[in-house]
Amino acid sequence: MPVDAKLMDRLFSSPQLPSMPAVAMQIIDLVQQDEANVDKIAETVSLDPALSTKMLKTVNSSFYGLPKTIGSVHQAIVVLGLNSVKTLALGFSLVGKLTESGGEGFDQMAYWRRSLYCATAAKLLCEKLNIVQAEEVFMASLLQDVGQLAFVQVLGEEYTEILTAAQGDHRKLSAIEREKLGGDHTEVGGALTESWGLPPLLVESIRLHEKADEAEDNMKQLIRVVQAGGYAAELIEHPEDAQRVRSFHMILNGWFEIEKEEAEQLIKNTCQQARETQRLFELPTGELNNTEEIMARAREALEQISLQNLRATGELQQANQELEKKATRDAVTGLYNRRHFDERLDENFLAAGPDKPLSLVFIDLDHFKSVNDTHGHDAGDAVLVAIAETVSDTVEGKGDAFRYGGDEFLMLSTGMSRNDAAVLAEQLRVNIINAMAKLTIGKAGVNPGVTGSIGVATYDGTVFKRPEQLVKAADKGAYAAKSSGRNAVRVFVPRAA
Repeated sequence: MPVDAKLMDRLFSSPQLPSMPAVAMQIIDLVQQDEANVDKIAETVSLDPALSTKMLKTVNSSFYGLPKTIGSVHQAIVVLGLNSVKTLALGFSLVGKLTESGGEGFDQMAYWRRSLYCATAAKLLCEKLNIVQAEEVFMASLLQDVGQLAFVQVLGEEYTEILTAAQGDHRKLSAIEREKLGGDHTEVGGALTESWGLPPLLVESIRLHEKADEAEDNMKQLIRVVQAGGYAAELIEHPEDAQRVRSFHMILNGWFEIEKEEAEQLIKNTCQQARETQRLFELPTGELNNTEEIMARAREALEQISLQNLRATGELQQANQELEKKATRDAVTGLYNRRHFDERLDENFLAAGPDKPLSLVFIDLDHFKSVNDTHGHDAGDAVLVAIAETVSDTVEGKGDAFRYGGDEFLMLSTGMSRNDAAVLAEQLRVNIINAMAKLTIGKAGVNPGVTGSIGVATYDGTVFKRPEQLVKAADKGAYAAKSSGRNAVRVFVPRAA
């Protein structure tokens, strides 16, 4: 549910709202030009002696571990790359500005301590997973709760009462914010950083850092890392809390297949590196927790979990089921997600043959973007849910339904011929029209006007050599349907057939 429009106007019209420093705005403008001028960027950074000093201090620290000393901002850009230097410059200028935010009753040290642990853990996780956008993920994690600063600056005591009621529980805080304010700090943070002109990855990571599975596929893994950094911070801050410890381990294993020992090492490395990061960014965190004490208490919590599991296996089974659902189900529609589709496709492709064809129906929604642009994402989500229910009901007993990503849905069926799949695709097309005719969206209560361009492809042991070729063939069919005027079905028929 979006933040109440009146409240958003109140936030963004307030002179107390955190603002983007001038040097940061100049850097964003320069790096987003078609041909970024390295000399000009270095000159802009160097105009701020404190900023350039901090950058060089960081580049030459263990934060990067470079083999030789970097003597100038220009050299730093050449060695680290424009992207890394841009993110560092933004980070230093923004953090320096935001540490001035706060108010009576707001625990600024606790805020920045959590942000520090989030960012450090996320950066280390990027290194472990070989994710090249480590700096962007680090900065998104450090700024993920900037919406809280906006709330406390503008709402003052009204918001600090909400913080007190949440008792340090981040997910509980979001729920109370939505109840009391009509939206939460993730939405405000996303809107604020978007107004600053920050890169889309940072904006979306801040907006979705508590619900990464709602992100577009090309950003989902990165935002999952940001969200996992939050779970790591909660463990470090509350190592005696068995539920937080368990959640951290379940998330790391479910999303990244990181086992217990590696997860514990990540926590240990986060605690150690956080001290260097805190020093470099001059964050007002107060005293950081003792690493060994954290690890010891976290292990005790895990042992307590084991004892609880022996007494209440039902609770563990439920937790595992919830984790499995998170790993295999799309958060918006409840259909199987793309990850689960990839696994099922690989399994069924190997088993397919002349007597057991494998059919894929690819549904690409028509006019869906205009729903989001005109009526907002809530209306878009309502359309996606209605489409998901229609697809699920239509294919029930004949195959499995998946949300492939964005406005694309799939049906995968083992043992279904090309002709039968084409008939089912046409039924899906008609059912989508009927479902949309019953749905009203927006303040005016209009029909969304969404239809489906549908492609069909079948593998019978010939023509296709790899599973992804079957997906590409069905996608080609959907593209042909869209090119023919939309709201149509097209069947991919190999020349050999």
